[in-house]
Amino acid sequence: MQSHISSIRHRDQRGVVLPMALIMLVIISFAGLLAAKNSATYEQFSSNMRTNQVSRVAAEDALRQCERVAKDSIDNGGATFPTEVGKIVATVIAADTDTAIKAGAWNTKANWAPGAANLITITPQFDSTVKSNARLKNNPTCIIQAMSNSRFLVTTRGLSSDAKVAANGTLTTGSEVWLQAILSPTIPVLSANNGVE
Repeated sequence: MQSHISSIRHRDQRGVVLPMALIMLVIISFAGLLAAKNSATYEQFSSNMRTNQVSRVAAEDALRQCERVAKDSIDNGGATFPTEVGKIVATVIAADTDTAIKAGAWNTKANWAPGAANLITITPQFDSTVKSNARLKNNPTCIIQAMSNSRFLVTTRGLSSDAKVAANGTLTTGSEVWLQAILSPTIPVLSANNGVE
């Protein structure tokens, strides 16, 4: 009698555990794949942010250095930075309008090509504690153009270490950051016709 009850119990079981285990295994596999994909996405995002930050710091460094060059041309006659002062674009931007500023030398890609006549390349200074693989592989550049009233339009371009620039000055890969400043020896004031004097 005992064996008859045991065989009935075995016949009534339908094997639910195996399908449930397989379903759980598929769900866990998808969760693992999703986590791996998200991890790779976050890693790429983090890498892009770092690349952009390197470009920004390079552009800011170039902006400060090129402001020193422009000041040297006025205050010192170019004695401190004679080579760089010689590359300042002599054509004066005469008006403080968007059209006049957009027509400046900075807005022509060929002027940003390596070796262009008015392109100033900044070589950052690193102390001996900075490892060589952590240093910039692309030096930042700038173009300085004279404006009316002894002012200068300074435009800088910072590139990431993985950036590649074509012969015509166009970025092909990597990250770039552009910064622009108007360097003025005096505090600008608005004139009666809303222009800057």
